[in-house]
Amino acid sequence: MSPMPLDIDPDAFRSLLEEIVPFNRALGLVLKEFDADAARVSVELPLRDEHIGNVVRRMPHGGVIAALVDAAAGAAATLALDDLESAPNVATIDMRVDYLRPARGRSLVANAEVMRSGRSVVVVRTDVHDEDGALVALGSSAFAIGRRA
Repeated sequence: MSPMPLDIDPDAFRSLLEEIVPFNRALGLVLKEFDADAARVSVELPLRDEHIGNVVRRMPHGGVIAALVDAAAGAAATLALDDLESAPNVATIDMRVDYLRPARGRSLVANAEVMRSGRSVVVVRTDVHDEDGALVALGSSAFAIGRRA
């Protein structure tokens, strides 16, 4: 079952991703674009000193990349909901991140897409690219969905 097309207010969706979720706000996530009908989102993470894990090579910490995957995938999973007010009912139940190469540059971009949306679980695939466009990580996530009766 694919997500139902939603009429989502872009400002409300942006606010949800960038401001309402405190962790996303702390990371500094920026919604680049989304397509509710295709259940896809693109999220940018401008890198700051706090995100660096390897100080010699100035590379982001793997946990920061995993957090970006989780946030982007969670945003995509919300597109499987009946409305954005149900977003608090989305919870990560499984996530895998494969790190492919060191990230370079001043930002990362995660592109997340819902692969399957069932009654209680949504599966999302996410790819993360660095500033040069190199694929640095792949994520696979599953989210429990608490739907309204």
